[in-house]
Amino acid sequence: MAIQDSSQEISKVLTNLDFISKVIEHLIWPITILIIFIVFRKHFSNIMEKLSGIDATSTGISLKFDQQIDNAIEDFLPASEDPLIAKSGIQIDEKIEPEIPKTPYQQILNIRDSINHLIFIKSQENNITTINKSGSNLINELLMVNAITVQKAKLFKTLIDLTAASDKSISQAQVNKVLLLFNNLKK
Repeated sequence: MAIQDSSQEISKVLTNLDFISKVIEHLIWPITILIIFIVFRKHFSNIMEKLSGIDATSTGISLKFDQQIDNAIEDFLPASEDPLIAKSGIQIDEKIEPEIPKTPYQQILNIRDSINHLIFIKSQENNITTINKSGSNLINELLMVNAITVQKAKLFKTLIDLTAASDKSISQAQVNKVLLLFNNLKK
């Protein structure tokens, strides 16, 4: 009888150990990921601040970062030691109508419209037909007739890509960088 009781206790202990083993087996990876996230939380928060989109395709997942905008700024804006200062000319007795605050996404859409408008105006000035042509096609034609430089054509295309890639989660800092590029384009 004592042998039977001890074998029942051993089987209970083994089933309990088997249960604990199964629980640990299922929880080990989530716990490991949680520990990694806690240890590297500052790095993850920096990445999440710069994250502007996630694309999940059949080939995998890719992340779009501010790096695209930063690269464009490095490529197209002259390097200067002076900080950028926004200036506006207001004359005395000039009526200033209050501007309705816009979301960053609305601002990007306005920049996109302004880019397209600028391309169409430049095309019309150079007698290029704009009917049924995209902005990229018009830029290529403007480049062919030497109406714009290769550098300006690249800046136009970069701005078109940046404004087309943006979504409603775009930040004001990202909009400000794109606006800085756009203002350089108008010079």
